[in-house]
Order: sequence, then structure tokens, then C-alpha cells
Amino acid sequence: EVTIGVVGIGEKMRALPVLELVPHREFYDYDAKYTKGLTELIAPARISDELTAKSQQIALEAFVALGCEGLGRVDMHLDAEGDCWVHEINSVPGMTETSDLPHAAEAEGLAYDELVLQILETATARM
Repeated sequence: EVTIGVVGIGEKMRALPVLELVPHREFYDYDAKYTKGLTELIAPARISDELTAKSQQIALEAFVALGCEGLGRVDMHLDAEGDCWVHEINSVPGMTETSDLPHAAEAEGLAYDELVLQILETATARM
């Protein structure tokens, strides 16, 4: 399973690095998601550059297709054939210590406070 953060509006909308979720349990359940140390977050994901670009593009297209903008997260499963299967779009992603989005932003070299500033700038641009 991978997740892709989306930040921005209009032409400035962009996908963050693909984040690979590796639970240390059989399933990626509530505890695996919210208990520190039960899931390894790998960014960038250990996938090809081609699959990275494809999944980021699909994330952006899915986000826009549902009329979302500003900030969000698109969760996908990637199969052995290189197909991307969107299974959730979260328009209010978490911003906690165990949340996916800040980890993806960090992989892009974006500190937490810089991410928050971009979110605020995006929100004020919509006014």
C-alpha cells in the first residue's frame, strides 16, 4: 500500500513523494496506523521512477475529479502488473506525529512548519 499527499490549488497543485506503508502486523488496521512503531513509513517508496510518476499523476487526477483542492491524501494499492488502484481519498489528512502526510513532505525536504505555512497560503489563496 502507498499513499500520496496532494498540496495546492489549480496549476500549483502537486503530489508529494510516494510514501510506502509497511505494517509490522498482518493488517494495516487502526492500531497499526495510530501506534508509533507499528508501521514503517518509507519515502520515497521502493518503486520504479515510472510507477512513481504514474501513481502521482493518478493521485492528482483522482483528487481533482472529486473536486478536492488545498490538501489531501490519496491511498492506493499497486499490483504486480504496475496498475494503481485508488481505494481512498482523504480530504482532511492527519498532521500528527504518526500521520503520513508530514512524512511525505519531509521526504521532499519540506519541514513540518513549512508544510503548515503552504497549507495556510493555499487556504488564503482560495479566499
